[in-house]
Amino acid sequence: MGRDKSIKVAIISRESDEKTLDVRMLEEELRRRGIRVKVLSKLLTKERSVKNALGYIGQVVRQEAEILSSDVVVLDTYCIPASLLPHRKGTKVVQMWHALGAVKKFGWQTVGRADGTSERTARLMRMHHGYDYVICPSDATAEHYSEAFRTPKDKMVKLGLPRIDYIKKVTHGDEGDRTKNRIHDRYPKLREGGKKTVLYAPTFRRGRMPDVAGIAEALDPERYNLLVKLHPLYSAGGRVFRDHIIYAEGFSTYKLLAAADAVVSDYSALVIESTLAGKPLYLYTYDEEEYKKSTGLNMDFSAEPIGKYAFKDASDLAKALDDTYDFEALKDFENKYIEVDGECTKALADFIEELA
Repeated sequence: MGRDKSIKVAIISRESDEKTLDVRMLEEELRRRGIRVKVLSKLLTKERSVKNALGYIGQVVRQEAEILSSDVVVLDTYCIPASLLPHRKGTKVVQMWHALGAVKKFGWQTVGRADGTSERTARLMRMHHGYDYVICPSDATAEHYSEAFRTPKDKMVKLGLPRIDYIKKVTHGDEGDRTKNRIHDRYPKLREGGKKTVLYAPTFRRGRMPDVAGIAEALDPERYNLLVKLHPLYSAGGRVFRDHIIYAEGFSTYKLLAAADAVVSDYSALVIESTLAGKPLYLYTYDEEEYKKSTGLNMDFSAEPIGKYAFKDASDLAKALDDTYDFEALKDFENKYIEVDGECTKALADFIEELA
C-alpha cells in the first residue's frame, strides 16, 4: 500500500498462553506486508496465588513496554496497561474482542451481577477505557459492544475477525472435505452405519457441567452419534458416557463443524459463528432463566429468526431433528449478526495499517 513499514503493531491477548487463531492470522498478514509485529499472549487465570500474581505483574510490565513503543495496539480482551496506564500520543488502541458477537452479556453489562465484576473494581481498573476503535461484525453487535465497553457507537468499525475466513475455509469445498475426513479417521465410529453426527458445543457454566446426558438420552443411538466439544475450562471429571457419545479432542470446534450434520449450542458465540458453516443449528437452553440471572443475555432467542429452534427440553430438540430445516431462517440470523463478507483478515490488516 506504499506505507512506511517502520510502523510497529503490538497484539496483546489474555485468552491463552498460545497465540489464538485470530492473533495468528492477523500477525501473519501484517508480517506479510513487512510490518513489525510483537505478540504478547498470556492467559490470565482466576486462580489466586502469589506465583500467578507475580507472573502477571511481569507480563503487565512487558505489555506496557510494548504499548509505549507501538503505533497501533490490538487487544482481544481487557488489558490493564492499555486502559489504566499512559501510552504515547498518537498510539491507537483497537479492541477486536475474542468472540464473534455477544450472545451473553459481558464487561460493563455484567458489573454487579453474580458472574460479573464489582462496580468498585471496574471503576478502579478503568475497565475497557480508552479504546479508539472497536471491531464488530454487525450493527446488532455494535449495540451490545457499545454497552459492554462503555464506548460510543461512532467508535465501532464494522469489520469481521480473521476466524470468519478460517471457518469458511475449513467447512466448505475441498478443504472442508479434507477436514471431515481427518475427523472421521480419528473417530471411525462417525463413519459407521449411516448415522448422523450431532455436534454439541455448550458454553462454560461456572460450577456445573452442561447437560450432555440430557441430549444423549434424547437422541436415538441407532440413528445418531453425539460429538461433544466441552469448554477447555472443564476437566475430564463429571463427564457422562454412552456408546454413541464421542468427546472430541485434538480438533477445534470450527473444524468439528465440517463433520457435523447438525449443531447444538446455547449461549456461546458459536451460535453465530456456526452459521458460516451452513449446518442446521439448534439451541438447547434448558437453564436459560438461571443463566439470565447469573450472567445475562443479549439475545431474546424467541424473537430471533431461529427462535423456533430454541428448546428447553432435549426430547423436543431431538424430535425437531427429523423435521425439514428452515435454512432461510438460519441465513436471516447469520445476516443479522455477520454483515461482513469474506477476506476479513485482509480488511482488518488494511484498517490497522491505515491507522499507523
